[in-house]
Amino acid sequence: MSAFPISGPLSLGDLLDRSFRLYRARFALFVGTAALFLVPLALVSGLLTGTFMTSYIDALGALSQSVEPPSEAMLIGLFDGALNSGVMLLLLSLVSVAVNGIVSLALTSQCIDALHGRRQPMGQSIALGWRRLWTFVRMSILEGLAAGAATLAVGLVLLVLFLLFIAAAGIFGLSLDSLDSPAGAVAAVGAVIVLICGYFLGIVLVIAPAVYLAARWIISVPVLVDGEWRAREALRRSWGLTEGNVWRSVGYSVLLFLVGALVISMPVAVFQAILTVLVPSGSQWVVATATTAFSSLFSVLWLPFNTGALVLLYYDLRVRKESYDLELRIDQMAAGLEDETPNAGGMGIAGAGEG
Repeated sequence: MSAFPISGPLSLGDLLDRSFRLYRARFALFVGTAALFLVPLALVSGLLTGTFMTSYIDALGALSQSVEPPSEAMLIGLFDGALNSGVMLLLLSLVSVAVNGIVSLALTSQCIDALHGRRQPMGQSIALGWRRLWTFVRMSILEGLAAGAATLAVGLVLLVLFLLFIAAAGIFGLSLDSLDSPAGAVAAVGAVIVLICGYFLGIVLVIAPAVYLAARWIISVPVLVDGEWRAREALRRSWGLTEGNVWRSVGYSVLLFLVGALVISMPVAVFQAILTVLVPSGSQWVVATATTAFSSLFSVLWLPFNTGALVLLYYDLRVRKESYDLELRIDQMAAGLEDETPNAGGMGIAGAGEG
């Protein structure tokens, strides 16, 4: 593979093809890095999920078989068990955020070095992931708050419009009594159609801000790793690079989602369906445990590919916005000239001037 395989703007298909090539070129390093963290996390997650499901099913069985009302001690025991399981799952979620952050940062660093013809040791990339973890967390929090605020604002506007529509319907006399007349029936049908269309339009409008922000910040992690950016600076740089390429970023995200569905969602769904048939009805916790672990293990294969695909998109946007490929070629030419200078018989610029 060449040191830098992006020689100009690429189509989405070319980006996906280069992502597969990059994935195959450093498969052992990428998957090994992901497995080092995600496999233990998958095992712990599966065990905790299985324990929680077992306790929940046993509690339901005890309550259903008891002919007398549950005692206070039994209810307290059930509450304590649910509380302990909830706390453990919450802690596991926090650990998962940290682990996935370190893995994503480490894989991004490895992909960047691979595209430039360098081979980064696993330990060095993991150290970088640990060092930049808190910045990554802050950046993720900012993204989440912005998406949540935008979604809430749109939701409130739609709620106000809905209330105004209901009020207008009341003002114009649209009620159950008006259904007896043909005009009232037609008006009621029209109102129902408007509500149904408004419902689906509202869903689109509610998710639109989050989709738009995700497209503008899709390359925030490669930006964060490629330079010593702080959280806000990385988001601003990603915003600038994706300007004018929002629909392209959305299309690329959809493409990666479809690939991920084929790689993870479909095999996990088939695995879960087979287990549901084979495992007895009283042992459904086994299905939950195995499915959770199986899904997490598949992430070991998917996360490196997805990371490489986003890194390639980052450099493709740099090529489009900053002519990065031209800048790289100039640097390579300058480095080549510097290497050739000592081979000129010891006569540099000064020697040529003396002649």
